[in-house]
Amino acid sequence: MGSLIIAEKANVALRIATSLSEGKVSRVKIGASTVLRFQRGNVDYTVLSLRGHIIELDYPKEFSNWRTDNLKELISATPIENVKVKGLDHVLRKLDQENSEIIVATDYDREGELIGVETLRLMERVNGIKRARFSALTKYDLVQSFENLAEVDYNLAGSAEARGVIDLMWGAALTRFFSVTTKRLGGEFISVGRVQSPTLTILVEKENEIRDFVSEKYYELSIVINGVRFGYEGNPIKTREEAEKLLEILNKGSKAIVIEKKDKERKIYRPTPFSTTEFLRDANRIGVSVERAMAIAETLYQHGKISYPRTDNTVYPRTISIKSILSALSDSYLKKEVEHLIDNSKLIPSRGRIETTDHPPIYPTSPLKKSELKGDYFKIYDLVARRFMATVAENADVLDTEYIAESNGLKFKYTASRALNRGWMEYYPIVYYQEKRDPELNASDQVNFTDQKIDEKNTNPPPRFSQGSLIEKMEKELLGTKSTRHEIIQKLYDRGFIEGNPIRVRPLGMAMGESLILNSEAVARPEMTAKLEQEMDQIASGSKKKEEVVEDSRSILTGLLDDLINKSEKISEKFYDTLRLEKVVGKCPKCGADLIIDSRNDSRFIKCSGPANDFFQFLPRTGKIEVSDEKCPVCGLFLIKVIRKGERPETRCVDNRCSYNTSRETFGQCPSDGGNLVLRRSKMFTRFIGCSNYPNCKVTLSIPQKAEIVPTNKRCEVDGFPIALFKYGKDQVEQCLNSKCKSRQVNNSGTQ
Repeated sequence: MGSLIIAEKANVALRIATSLSEGKVSRVKIGASTVLRFQRGNVDYTVLSLRGHIIELDYPKEFSNWRTDNLKELISATPIENVKVKGLDHVLRKLDQENSEIIVATDYDREGELIGVETLRLMERVNGIKRARFSALTKYDLVQSFENLAEVDYNLAGSAEARGVIDLMWGAALTRFFSVTTKRLGGEFISVGRVQSPTLTILVEKENEIRDFVSEKYYELSIVINGVRFGYEGNPIKTREEAEKLLEILNKGSKAIVIEKKDKERKIYRPTPFSTTEFLRDANRIGVSVERAMAIAETLYQHGKISYPRTDNTVYPRTISIKSILSALSDSYLKKEVEHLIDNSKLIPSRGRIETTDHPPIYPTSPLKKSELKGDYFKIYDLVARRFMATVAENADVLDTEYIAESNGLKFKYTASRALNRGWMEYYPIVYYQEKRDPELNASDQVNFTDQKIDEKNTNPPPRFSQGSLIEKMEKELLGTKSTRHEIIQKLYDRGFIEGNPIRVRPLGMAMGESLILNSEAVARPEMTAKLEQEMDQIASGSKKKEEVVEDSRSILTGLLDDLINKSEKISEKFYDTLRLEKVVGKCPKCGADLIIDSRNDSRFIKCSGPANDFFQFLPRTGKIEVSDEKCPVCGLFLIKVIRKGERPETRCVDNRCSYNTSRETFGQCPSDGGNLVLRRSKMFTRFIGCSNYPNCKVTLSIPQKAEIVPTNKRCEVDGFPIALFKYGKDQVEQCLNSKCKSRQVNNSGTQ
């Protein structure tokens, strides 16, 4: 009789087998599953890989029809458990009979523990069970974990199981209620969730805060001394009249005297080790979405490149050898920087506020060459490796030099800054410190000043949440867990509630959020969810039973549902009032009713909401639409701006047939058949130029996606194609539209 190892994923199973085996690893087919077999000592091992959760919770078939009159029955019903992989239960029972010991080697967190317990239940196994706990998939870590096996934590699994039941209960009941109440069923259903909805309302309230913000003008007075700009000590100035009086005083002379010069040294402290939240925040800062960053981190972990990416810990445990990790990194593309770090640091790591015993902070576990990873995969690995280096580097030392100069009784300030020792900033890509040039003055120096001026400025509304800052907010409010927050944010995108980054709430999201805030504080606010998260922790610690927490949540939801049913009409009314207002973009030029942006299937359009419905125009299928206050110079209708990622914003008339659009999208005659060469978009929405007589004429021209391309009414003498003006920011070049034209190969000063 041997030992059966249960792994969560195929990559992990293979790393376990190759790390523990003393020779060959073989693959054996058992039913629909493939297992790995090897020997270690006198024991025969079998490794079975799963694909995440093997059990899926659902409600009985009698609840398949969405109604509101059976929601209380739905809440009280016991979910049924379905095996996700057909035939897996038979494979598990066969392997159970063949092995005297079962070793659970799933991810060591709540969900991983539950996956292990689900497997044991299907096997009906109660004895001979051990748990392998590891935070990195290196050979050393895996060997250590299997030589020091622990017990399965049934309380930890119970907390995950309770969360699954509660989330299903809340999600099913509330989603059905709001979808039926707002009459949005089928593919247009309204998604509501225990964590998702309070996260949405955080964003909705931020959107309202920005909209309600009233900008105020203020003024700043400044002068230039020795090439740097000194700001008036009394800035900001409330009124222009006051600012102009000060400028008048200042203009009585052209000299200033340096009345004070003061040096001050300070430290910029190195960052703490990476928790999941800190990692996702910084990944988002370098341009990777939190959902993608987490998926990449999981892949890197499974391939043994970084440690387990789901952790709250910000303190490296003593078992981690800093020097060993740096020694490994010295065999990577970071060799020179590692050598510099070792020579210039005591290698004592920084410490964060949270210290846990399950997983260490995220750190690199294996070196690699720069050619091994590409794109976002390299960016994420590089971020993790450099963060580790930054945490063991020295603090940065900065010298600030503060100057105060006086002219005609007015005082002006400037602070120069330079790094005496860049410390950790040498290694980490996210640094907000910038040096400021020193005018090199001395106290009592009398100097000329120039370019005295008043700048009119406006106060700015609060910034929108980025994905990274929203993750931090969710952690602070106890919304979700380190393993689920990125998934919740992605759901809000997928459901059509939000868009962009920084995050903007779409009309559907505003309608849903406003309805929740007005009619259901319990669903809209994080307090209820935070309380449930604390109860999950109590289940994990053994101070509460999962059945008790589930029943408590069921009771709360039942009472909440009574209140919601009584407010059904108000909820529907508020939802559609907000949705209509959010979609309003102007007034119909024919009847004066509201014009709204709407969508159906794969098309978007602007239409009149009046009874005559006498205005309708299709909109571009991709890009964010912003309605401008400017009028079309050709037809007098309003202009819209289309903003697409990776392209210059496009301004166009709302009337697709208006010559304002067609004149800018038609470049001249096709030399093949005399048709018009016009701007088109492919199925992947990339731009190209094609003949208007397609499919009879198949002439197509590729064009750079980021350039603005303007017709010129000129024709190329070499190949007969039209000549256009290509604008790249401040640079521009006139050239043939045909990128293969010899004229462009001979004389091309533009950037393609």
